[in-house]
Amino acid sequence: MENDLIKRFAEIQKMDYAEAEKLVGADTEEEIMKKITDFTVQKINGGIKLNRAQRRALAKKNKGKKAQTAQKSQIDEINETAAKLNYIDLIQKLRKLNEEKAKEIEEDGDAETEDN
Repeated sequence: MENDLIKRFAEIQKMDYAEAEKLVGADTEEEIMKKITDFTVQKINGGIKLNRAQRRALAKKNKGKKAQTAQKSQIDEINETAAKLNYIDLIQKLRKLNEEKAKEIEEDGDAETEDN
């Protein structure tokens, strides 16, 4: 089962199985899921950066010290929302892969019954 999780993670992240195993390889399913979650959160937090013009526009809108705290809170909200959306996307992709796997198993079962 652990190999299936790593294989699905690799498919979703569009990387080789070996790379995925280096990133999230562990002994139990729980450890693998924790590492996948940590990887996803890290990816989200590292991806959102405002450029200079965006920071200035935000500072001008909020003026002064309030701008700094407002910017941080807005970035935190964006990061939290992005994390939730990415998690939802991951769940949807895993469900799709599970459905495809179930169909394959069902088709294999049908083929075996027809042979008998």
